[in-house]
Amino acid sequence: PAMSADQPLQPTKPELAVLKLLWRKKSLSAREITDEVAPDFNWTYSTMRTVIERMCEKGLLKKKSAEGINVYSAAVGKVALLSRMILDFSDRVLELDAAPSAVMFADSKLLTEDEIKELEKILKAENRK
Repeated sequence: PAMSADQPLQPTKPELAVLKLLWRKKSLSAREITDEVAPDFNWTYSTMRTVIERMCEKGLLKKKSAEGINVYSAAVGKVALLSRMILDFSDRVLELDAAPSAVMFADSKLLTEDEIKELEKILKAENRK
């Protein structure tokens, strides 16, 4: 399944790290995001700011001002983005005719049981297309 134009591109590894953080914490300032994510990539605050701004432009993050500080939150849902990434990977990389089962992700620390059920629904629906 080709990704449609209204869907953001696949996130890079740093972008995914930022999204995972914001899915857990809901919303954070650029400084808070940098403190958590930048060390993993040996990045400076200014590099991280650039990544965050680019993520806003791509539609991956939402920015709002709170007490004079920009606060960022994920603009894409966890299950929606992960299902797209899984479908893209299984199609483009693995050349599978059908989407994998969400059961594969049962041990994921990122997904709750309800999110795995939601993911399964999306993947099963994709297999019926």
